[in-house]
This record gives sequence, structure tokens and C-alpha cells, in this order.
Amino acid sequence: MEIFLDLLMRWLHIFTAIAMVGGAVGGAYLGQPIVAPLARNAVFSGIVGIAISGIYNMMKLMKGAPQGWHMWFGIKFLLALHVFGMIFLLTKTDSTPEKRKRWQMSALIGTAAVVVAGAYLRHLRGA
Repeated sequence: MEIFLDLLMRWLHIFTAIAMVGGAVGGAYLGQPIVAPLARNAVFSGIVGIAISGIYNMMKLMKGAPQGWHMWFGIKFLLALHVFGMIFLLTKTDSTPEKRKRWQMSALIGTAAVVVAGAYLRHLRGA
């Protein structure tokens, strides 16, 4: 049963991140505000889902973490909070197109940094 929960949390983490960031990334390339203002509750739910699954995954991996792992996890966590903020701002109705473009690009760059930090965390664990 434990492997089911592990796989579920991993799937929730990755799938929700793909769905949420996909709107921001797609919008940055298409020049469209893909994250609709009506999706504010869905964005908030996605942020909660990623946070819960990420904390669960962290707790599973923290026991045998190598040196430097905690620091890089903190960096990844702070970058993820930045991405969450940018995506949440994209749901505002009274923002100018210039601001939306900056927020989308910031979410795109932040997402790339989160993925790089996650890959480095996996490298540190030797997996």
C-alpha cells in the first residue's frame, strides 16, 4: 500500500506542475493569456496539490539525504514559490498585457530553474 501512495504523490506532483505551468509557458510562446481569470480556484488547488505532494516526497527522501541536498531543496522550494506567485498573478483581471507578458516569462524562467534544481537533487541522491 505504501508504494501506491508514493506513486500517487509523485504522479500528483508532476501532473499538476505540467498542467499549471503549461498554461503559463503556452501563453508565453503564443502571446496569449492562457491562464484565465476564472481559473483562480483551479490554480489555488494546483498550488496546494503540488505543495502537499512535494512535502510528502521531501519527507520520504530526507532520511538518507546526502550533503548539500537540504540546501538545494530549499532553493527549489523558494523558486517554486516564485512560480506559484507568477501563475497566481496571471489570474488577475485588471493587469496590463505588458505585466502579463513579464509574469509569463518569469514563470517560464522560474520553472526551468525548478526543473534544473530537481534534476540536481536527483543527481545528489544518486538515483
